[in-house]
Amino acid sequence: MITFLLLFAVFGISVAAQDEKPVTHPIDAAQAKCLKTHHGTMPRAKCYSDASGAWNEDVTKTYAALLLKVSATDKGSIEKSQTAWGKYRDAEYDLISHFYGNKRGTGYISVRIIARMEIVKERALRLEDWLATASE
Repeated sequence: MITFLLLFAVFGISVAAQDEKPVTHPIDAAQAKCLKTHHGTMPRAKCYSDASGAWNEDVTKTYAALLLKVSATDKGSIEKSQTAWGKYRDAEYDLISHFYGNKRGTGYISVRIIARMEIVKERALRLEDWLATASE
């Protein structure tokens, strides 16, 4: 009987999980659409570059919106964090450029753009989460 209940519970959870559709961020969706239609190395690098620019804009926009939603005390913490993150981002950008800058082949252009983009994307998503929490 216990085995039956466990199997039923596992089956119910897996069916419920199948009903949930993953939420795709609009920037990721635009990037995926671009990559589907562009197949050369440089056109794909442009897709990544455009997405990277969009994530940078998202950080700027969301950071500004967050500062408008929080108390003066929280604002100081957020500004301090953003300044520290900017220093981290710049140091990582330098490392990425140093590491991939001397690599031969156009494929490394996309690799460098993607590596930089992931740093900014992570921050953008974190700021979006904080903004959603501040808006509750």
